[in-house]
Amino acid sequence: MATVLIIDDSPVQRSLIRRVLSEGGRFIQVIEACDGIDGLKLLMSQPVDMVLCDLEMPRLRGDKVLALASSPEFSHVPFLMLSAVLDSKQRVALLRCGARDVIAKPVDERELAARIDLHLELARLQRELAERNALLEQLSRTDALTQLRNRRALDDAVSLEWQRSQRLGTPFSIVIGDVDHFKRINDGHGHPFGDTVLQQVGACFSRRIRATDTAGRFGGEEFMAILAAPVEGARTFAEHLRRDIEALSIPVQAGGCVSPTMSFGVATRGAEHALPEQVIAAADAALYRAKRAGRNRVDAASAQIASGAALRECASP
Repeated sequence: MATVLIIDDSPVQRSLIRRVLSEGGRFIQVIEACDGIDGLKLLMSQPVDMVLCDLEMPRLRGDKVLALASSPEFSHVPFLMLSAVLDSKQRVALLRCGARDVIAKPVDERELAARIDLHLELARLQRELAERNALLEQLSRTDALTQLRNRRALDDAVSLEWQRSQRLGTPFSIVIGDVDHFKRINDGHGHPFGDTVLQQVGACFSRRIRATDTAGRFGGEEFMAILAAPVEGARTFAEHLRRDIEALSIPVQAGGCVSPTMSFGVATRGAEHALPEQVIAAADAALYRAKRAGRNRVDAASAQIASGAALRECASP
């Protein structure tokens, strides 16, 4: 059920259109305006699912109403124009200006009903397509296992937050965490149990992250948080996460429980960082210092950017 707006200066025409609309229960509400200005006001003031608009009207013509209602917020609303005087050139002009259909007067009731049904169905299909596309976009940016952001979404968030930090002078911090001895967990208890561990870790990130920040699975058993916080705040965030994960007690099918731990590296944008990738590299380097220092700890990057790749070669996860 939908809402339709009729804009027509003729009471006779409005009555005819209203009669067609009432058949078959096509619309839950029919609202009317007797000229273009009142019609535009109604369109701007309440949600409408379809507009039937006369072309020749006092105060404001229908084509002017169509032009003024061409903003993106009304792009989903089918605009059907009606006129008693139309040549092919005018029809083309109206269609190019955004009209979904142009209907000649006097209106044939059966034709009008058929055209309304057609455009209602097209609008429904377009809504469903938009919803499915939005869902697909969300799925393409979500890690299926943890329901956090995936690597693609994290890369976009890093770029966005870096630009915001540069423009506004706000802090920009990266926290990278890696589950300690994850290979042992997989080898000792199986990959399904390893997936459960990652899900539990992801849930810890979800509970801790603020609405203004971003968390995601960076890859494998690595997770990332992008924070609008200085290094002290980012380090505190990582320490709380470390304790949350350390407190987990995940039952094993064969009996007993596993309490995983996680090591963290923290880095904040500084004058020495020309690119966001350098902040990530600094956080990665800090992570591997935490690994070498005994794991289950948080390390913050120093001012000098270390090579994360080089540290990876001399430190096992």
